Amino acid sequence: MRSILKLGLFLLIVAGIAGLGISYVNGITSPIIEQQLIENKLNSFKQVYADSDEVIDESAKYLDGTSNPIITEVNVAYKSGTPVGVIYSVAPTGYGDKINILAGFDIVNKKVTAIKILSQSETPGLGAKAPESFFTDRYKDKDAVNPLVVVKQEPADGNKILAITAATITSQAVTDGVNAAREHFINNF
Repeated sequence: MRSILKLGLFLLIVAGIAGLGISYVNGITSPIIEQQLIENKLNSFKQVYADSDEVIDESAKYLDGTSNPIITEVNVAYKSGTPVGVIYSVAPTGYGDKINILAGFDIVNKKVTAIKILSQSETPGLGAKAPESFFTDRYKDKDAVNPLVVVKQEPADGNKILAITAATITSQAVTDGVNAAREHFINNF
């Protein structure tokens, strides 16, 4: 009985020291990780709307209870103090789970500048191909005034997006996310 208490006390002390060590390391690395996340986000913004001096999160101004719940963030891109673009963060549901997407729009030309898929958990080899440039480049310079439509054959014109082969659910989800952002963009900018 006495050896069980000794062992229990020893394990308690070891676990306490380990917990303090983990807490200390977390305190040191947490600000570094937070800074890295901010830098990654800014780099992603530059990929979907490159021509700006600064990007400001204006979600509080543009998102309210009536906004599409797919839209999670609205960032306005400024050049010389003038708004020139909008970068939306949207999260439509794909085949596997939420697909986190950035979609950029040009205020003057009313066009999609680019999209970037930040995270997804789609089927490997199929929907997981969505972040690749062969798919995301299909959205560049599309007219933001009219809705985007997913098609299964090479589009001849307009705002049609060729679906990824065998991954139409993912293709449709990405397009639904971009369309939600597009509709908000047209109604507010």
